[in-house]
Parts: sequence; structure tokens; C-alpha cells
Amino acid sequence: MKLQLTIDHGKRHEVLAIADLLADHVDVIEIGYPQIVTFGLSLIEDIRAAHPDLCICVDAKVFHGGTGVTTRCFEAGANIVTCLSAAPNPVIEKMVEKAKGYGGQIMCDMSAPARSVAQRTAEVDELGVDYVAVHTGYLPEYDYDLETHRFFGFMPKVKPLDLAKVAKRNLRHAGLCLNTGINESNIREVLALEPAMIMVGRAILDGEDRVAAAERLRRYMPFEG
Repeated sequence: MKLQLTIDHGKRHEVLAIADLLADHVDVIEIGYPQIVTFGLSLIEDIRAAHPDLCICVDAKVFHGGTGVTTRCFEAGANIVTCLSAAPNPVIEKMVEKAKGYGGQIMCDMSAPARSVAQRTAEVDELGVDYVAVHTGYLPEYDYDLETHRFFGFMPKVKPLDLAKVAKRNLRHAGLCLNTGINESNIREVLALEPAMIMVGRAILDGEDRVAAAERLRRYMPFEG
């Protein structure tokens, strides 16, 4: 089980400083889509140069251009590149093929409507992605409508981990990754699903002592090795 730090915000020098500080305290550092849009892949190159052994996830959210974008990410120093589950199957297949050539991995962000999570999880799993990332539902902006039943105009909401449990049941090969709103108050519930990776941002980055925050989360995770 791995702990991934997600960095979606901050100035360039701040991102580099965070990577320097936490590279030895997390398993993966993800550079979020907003950072890639703002600073480009040169940011990945700089982190790779400073940390040759660090596992770097580039949240490229690939939807098309699977070969070209994926190649550029891996050549910049990525170990993991993300795609959207809404991407056409041929795009994801090309990404998986390209990743094998670089010794890298593909993470699929489950962007499908809640009612389609089961089907799409099974499909991308068969396409050969290494990880499927699912939002936990702990934050209001991810309080999805299930879109399965209507009761007198009422649309039931997805409870925390509902989508994750659906995805877990439909994975045969890929590892389950959980993100969004994970912290010390809910991490035991999250870990009960035995994900391959938990992805944390605010619970570490908003702490006064970021190293201590990361190490506290680590203590909840199963020991490996």
C-alpha cells in the first residue's frame, strides 16, 4: 500500500520545496493537472533531476492524444501518467502500450457518471491500466448523485466510499487508488478497502509540520517489507 502526495496548488518554487521536503516521507508525489497547465512539463524535469529515485505521478488527465502526451510525460521523468476513464478505449490502449515501453504505469481517473462506475471500472481494468483512482466522497463537491432511482423527485446521494466499493468489486488486475478528503478522521475506514494507494493533499499540505503529518498517516498503513 502506497501513500501518494497530491500537489495541485502553489507557485513553482513552492512545489519544488515541497518535493524536497517530502520526497523521503511519501511513496509517490503527484504533480496535479493545474500545475502542469501552469508550469508545463519542465517542472517534472526539475523534480526528476533533484530526485532521481522518486516516483512521480503526472496528472495529465489524458483524454486524447494518448501516444504523444504520454510519451512527453514519461520523457520528462514521470513514472505514472493519468488518463480519464471517459477517454476512448483506443486512447487508453495506446497509453498502456507506451507505458510498457518506458517501464511506467497508467492510472485511470474514474470520471464516469456514478451509475456507470461498475461497468467502466471493469472495462478500463481489461484495457490494462495499472491503477483506477476513485473519489471517496468525503468532500461536498464530490457528493455525487447515484442517478439510479428517483423517489418523489429525490435523488439519493452517494455516501463516502460508495463508489470506491463498487469499483473494488469490479477490479481484477488494476490496483484501487482512493483520493479526495482523506485524513486521520477517516483513514481507517478508507484502509479497510485495502487500496493499493491512498492519495492525500490537504491533510499533509495544510499541516504546520508537513513531515509529521505525512508520518502520522503512514502509521495507519500496513507495514510492507
